[in-house]
Amino acid sequence: MILVVLINFFIHNPNAYDVDKDSLAYELATPLQAVNTPVPGYKLPDEIGTSVGNQLTINPITGEIRWDSPKLQGEYNIAIRVKEYRNGKLINVILRDMQILIRACENEPPVIQSPDQLCVVAGEKISLNIEVSDPNLNQKVRLSATGGPFNELSPAKIIGPSAFTPVNFNAKLEWQTNCNHISNQYYQVVLRAVDNFYPDSTGLATLKTVRIKVVGPPPKNLTSKTENGKIRLEWDSPYSCDMTNDNYFQGFSVWRKVASSNFAPDTCNPGLTGSEYQKIAFRTLSKQDNKYFYLDDKADGANTYCYRVQAEFAKLTSTSNPFNRVESIPSDESCIILLRDLPLITKASVTETSSNLGKVHIRWTKPLAEQLDTIKNPGPYRYEIYRRVNSGNSVLATSVTSPYFQTEIDTNYFDMNQNTQDNQIFYFISLFSNGKKVGDSPVASTLFLTVNPSDKKNILSWKSTTPWSSRSFKVFLKNNGGTFTQIGETKTNTFDHNGLKNDSLYCYRIESVGSYSIPYIEDPILNYSQEVCRRPVDNVPSCPPILKVTNICQQLNSAINPDDLFNTLTWSDPSKECPAIADDIQSFNIYYAETINDSLIKVDNQDVKDGFRKIHYPDSGLSGCYSVTSVDFNGNESAKSAVVCIDNCPFYSLPNTFTPNGDGKNDLFRPRVNLFIERIDMKVYNQWGNLVFETIDPLINWNGTTHNGTELADGTYHYICTVFEKRVTGVTESKNVLSGFIQIIRN
Repeated sequence: MILVVLINFFIHNPNAYDVDKDSLAYELATPLQAVNTPVPGYKLPDEIGTSVGNQLTINPITGEIRWDSPKLQGEYNIAIRVKEYRNGKLINVILRDMQILIRACENEPPVIQSPDQLCVVAGEKISLNIEVSDPNLNQKVRLSATGGPFNELSPAKIIGPSAFTPVNFNAKLEWQTNCNHISNQYYQVVLRAVDNFYPDSTGLATLKTVRIKVVGPPPKNLTSKTENGKIRLEWDSPYSCDMTNDNYFQGFSVWRKVASSNFAPDTCNPGLTGSEYQKIAFRTLSKQDNKYFYLDDKADGANTYCYRVQAEFAKLTSTSNPFNRVESIPSDESCIILLRDLPLITKASVTETSSNLGKVHIRWTKPLAEQLDTIKNPGPYRYEIYRRVNSGNSVLATSVTSPYFQTEIDTNYFDMNQNTQDNQIFYFISLFSNGKKVGDSPVASTLFLTVNPSDKKNILSWKSTTPWSSRSFKVFLKNNGGTFTQIGETKTNTFDHNGLKNDSLYCYRIESVGSYSIPYIEDPILNYSQEVCRRPVDNVPSCPPILKVTNICQQLNSAINPDDLFNTLTWSDPSKECPAIADDIQSFNIYYAETINDSLIKVDNQDVKDGFRKIHYPDSGLSGCYSVTSVDFNGNESAKSAVVCIDNCPFYSLPNTFTPNGDGKNDLFRPRVNLFIERIDMKVYNQWGNLVFETIDPLINWNGTTHNGTELADGTYHYICTVFEKRVTGVTESKNVLSGFIQIIRN
């Protein structure tokens, strides 16, 4: 039977595990032949033999090593450096050596199918399905697993066959997580499936890395209320993870921000560090009446304050100093206003879009009487509504008065004759009591929509400034009947409307759905943007082609025909690389630079009907760097392809005899071969070592005389010639200095 080398992945993972939950990073290193003594002349396995389709890589996060694809059989050595970091500082390094045996075989490795990553809340039971198969159905496969979860108290386990088993079969990774497993770092499980191809040993193996993060659960039922001029926060006790080994649970932190937020907790990236919330309390454990609590005495009565609470965990040193702090998923948000003694805007919605006849609907709610203190702040009352356009100055739009606080007033105002088409408009309300100003409400703006046309789509984005939080945004499109229908909903401030027809008109408006998250305020708060109409246009270039460049030098043939001095450029069809955006290619631009240090200059344009190949004759030699772009029918030019540089193959050969006797035959000393030579430094000496001739001209054309015209006698002369070659990196001195003897024969 003929054995062939299997072109496939070699996969290995050292799968290091740190009990202190420090961060680990991986890199390839040079093996050592003794302590602190690297192996001299060491090469990585993919640097031995051909490098085409032969690449060895290591994932710095997971440690997975992939060799794609080994070309030569044999034994190879690699070293893996595992680095341990704590708080961003390197604290330890381990070097591991290993051998890799590459053998020829007619076999394919098993296949493992399972999720790559999952994040779970501590206390949940993981039950991960694993499917094992093999292209060679007559073989058996054995599944095993290693990793941190198998080294923990309450360890993980594999449920399924442990011996060589006929394929296909299923297994499960089961792990009952608990609060002691909470970590900022992912646990790593490496699944290994190996077949029984060789009768005397195992065959090919496949490794699959699964990353698991266990996060702390959120504190439950956070509430807020006023208490003697302070804000009291309370949440459930007990907390589901307040009992841990070695005091791993450290307490709660309290976070606050002004105005509500549509912050969405992420199970894989828990915690509020880096968010809009500010930490105002550290490691609190205060408890009363079976509730954890915190009193915020730094709140300002004029603001809406929104709170979240999260649990914090940390490992402890021998001296009880915490390290590797971990944040739980934060609680739900609770918002409150300490003192509602000012009006609050609840609507700033565009009801008519126009450059001069636009209309904005403003609505507000009055202060709470008991918090305004109407005895201290008696009537009459005046509410002044102020308008500011974009970044301009605020001007009075209108005012409403009432003699008594309980007097019914209309808290709706329609601001007419505004340019809602082009402007974002901001509003606030000033309250006056008996002619004296009490204060200003928070600012609320209209929702301002921008639509940027693109190829077969419109890109929508919008902005607003509001004291409430916008939980979501609904996107509406005007239909042929002139009414708006919803086409999407998002929690972000952008939306792409795809699959459109270029040059057709599409009209949009956005509705924001918001809330103050406080009692006695309308909920939800709904506001519309202005209407915006745009036509999609093809302004998106295609992806760049993939370029290859070849020339005669790559044939390693010194007998080069002058007619072969050209470069052949071939490139891929962008319509196959990115068909969605490259269906209208018209032509290709070819860019060239003589050396890698020169700027690329456009040298040609080729119509797509002429194909994906171009012959280029450089002005000097063959060396140069190329790039190609595609251009569509609308003139959109793609990014440049990866720059491909190709070199000359310099060759210079000198004869050892010439006959300067005037017969017109072999009268001049010239090179036999002169390819891609910029200049030379040639010196000729007589038998006494005297310099008789020198030149920098690579053509030489020496007639056998000295520089002053004296004819040299027949005989043997010695020369030394340094050659300067034309290379893609520039003019380079050849490493090989030519030297030899020249025989002058005149008779």
